[in-house]
Amino acid sequence: MDKTFADHLRQLCNDYFYDYMDTPPCPVSSYERMNSLLKGTRKPTMDELVKISEVYDVSINYLLTGDGMFPSLHRIKKKEAEKILREIEELRPDPDM
Repeated sequence: MDKTFADHLRQLCNDYFYDYMDTPPCPVSSYERMNSLLKGTRKPTMDELVKISEVYDVSINYLLTGDGMFPSLHRIKKKEAEKILREIEELRPDPDM
């Protein structure tokens, strides 16, 4: 079964929640509208596609087809960021020396 726009949007929201433990942003006019998009009961407008792609840093192509999900993604996951911060802390010189 091919995934739909709603499937791709739900996946982005789930990824956002698990990566950041926060409520996913609502890039459309209302939460009611966002819920309709997530349920697949409404199709997105072009403006909504653009806003969603900007907020989640994915291509419109991914939203519609599932191809090319993160062509320019620069964010990292929370666990990866924590690991990098720990490594940076280990590199800092001891202030007592």
